[in-house]
Amino acid sequence: MNQNTRRRACGVTAVLLAALAAPLATTTGAAAADGSVTGTKTLGATDIACGGSVPVTVTLDAQTGIAGAPVDVELVLDRSGSMQDAIDELKTAAKSFVDILDEATDGSLDGVIANGSRVGVVSFSDNASVDAGLTSDANAVKAAIDALVANGLTNHSAAISTGQSQLAGSLPGNAKKMIVMTDGQTTVGGDASDDALAARAAGTEIFGIGLGTVDADEIRDWTSDPDATHYYQAPTPAQLQEVFEAIGAAIVVPAATGVTVVDTVSPQFSVSGAAASKGAVGQNGNQLTWTIDQLGTETVTLTFTATHLAATGGGPLPVNPTVAYTDAEGHVVTFGNPAVNVRGCAAAIDVEPEHAVNELGTPGQTHTVTATVTDDFGDPVPNTPVDFSVLSGPNAGAAGNGSTSGAGAVDFTYPDAQGLAGLGTDSIRGCFTHAAGHQVCDDVLKDWVDTTPPVVTCAPTTNPSGGTTPPADNEDGFFVISATDAVDPNPQVFVSDSASPAVFGGFPSGTRIKLVQAPGATPNQKPGVGAIDWRITLKGDALVYGVDSSGNQSAPVSCLVPPPPK
Repeated sequence: MNQNTRRRACGVTAVLLAALAAPLATTTGAAAADGSVTGTKTLGATDIACGGSVPVTVTLDAQTGIAGAPVDVELVLDRSGSMQDAIDELKTAAKSFVDILDEATDGSLDGVIANGSRVGVVSFSDNASVDAGLTSDANAVKAAIDALVANGLTNHSAAISTGQSQLAGSLPGNAKKMIVMTDGQTTVGGDASDDALAARAAGTEIFGIGLGTVDADEIRDWTSDPDATHYYQAPTPAQLQEVFEAIGAAIVVPAATGVTVVDTVSPQFSVSGAAASKGAVGQNGNQLTWTIDQLGTETVTLTFTATHLAATGGGPLPVNPTVAYTDAEGHVVTFGNPAVNVRGCAAAIDVEPEHAVNELGTPGQTHTVTATVTDDFGDPVPNTPVDFSVLSGPNAGAAGNGSTSGAGAVDFTYPDAQGLAGLGTDSIRGCFTHAAGHQVCDDVLKDWVDTTPPVVTCAPTTNPSGGTTPPADNEDGFFVISATDAVDPNPQVFVSDSASPAVFGGFPSGTRIKLVQAPGATPNQKPGVGAIDWRITLKGDALVYGVDSSGNQSAPVSCLVPPPPK
């Protein structure tokens, strides 16, 4: 604990014991603000082809504590005569400390102490002088340090009070730090304890460095609590730089230490070319483990290439399901999960027309279907082999194949069976083989129908009892009744009575009949004689029509005969 009234050991033995009891401290203090880390994940493309690659970048943006919470640091440096042999090491160490702040505040060693932090220099011997006022100009501060010359006695009171007077003009939002470096006991100016107490009371955090065989208790009396992280012992000048670096770490506060980032890439991709701008990266399949010892104010990246595996299919695919971040400080860092549009993977097939109906009538009929293969976004996929087959129906077994055009389409044309065998519904299937090995298909229907009635004739024929040519008026009433149909080879022929409901038939095409018109008789049908197949008696005229196997009935054709003589 700091005690203004405590007595300090003055003997050489006590001083040596104090030096031995105060090893070089490397523990970071807790007074500076914590560092911060944020993460992002980006893709080098929004769209790639099926089986293509996309660059992936995982970024950590780190900021030391000092970068996010500016400080004013006053270097209070001993330039008394006893420092002649150590002044050069002091200059090197103090300038190294300035470089630490320079780089920590903006990630760049550029001579500028950025983000509102500043450094000033007060040196002391018989009295204290302001060698560099608080400034962000790191080069000016280092120039002031280089100009120090060792001579005179040791006035700690003037040193601390002058340093505090500089910090008293600090920006209200800046934390105040004072580093007092000395190699001797107070020889002029009196006890500095009150000055240190006043500085601490004003909010200044004081670090102390004792070089050689100093009165460690005297310096501890000035410094802030706890002593373990505010008092540093440098037994020799060669250790001053290490001491200043330790204090720099205490003030700066790294953004993070012991950083581990585990990036797990989606199984739809393979991973290659992993590289880190800082730290090391290891790969185990699709898992990358990135480790970094310490982050300052800097931006670091992990880059790799994710190559799409075509067999997994396309669509909007996330590249990284998870990125897990951990560090010794317990920062929580979250990353997005960007997706890439994988285009051109054959995903769906559409066969058209979905349902078509064709009249079978005309011989040589064919049917054409068109299959269109698309990706997950509905865009056409060229050069995709498609197999077609007629699964069932009158043309079952018909098959074909082809590859899709630039428009993603391919046709299949097949002829229909003729005659009655060609009637019915074909189930037609078009399929392509997905990259994963399974088939993707679409089925459509084709109806082959017959809606055209037969063509019927009723032609006079000769009297089988004599004559070679039917008379012009066909007084004998002999006829050949016939029917032809494009589908049915054997349509039926019927004879109806215009004066009664009587219908006779069906008769095969080419049937020979003898028609008798007898208005007073009952319509009847009797076997004919000789070449005549049937003798049909009607009350009125004969109306002849045909019916095919599909039930299509033709319009009637009249077979007229003269009425019997009166």
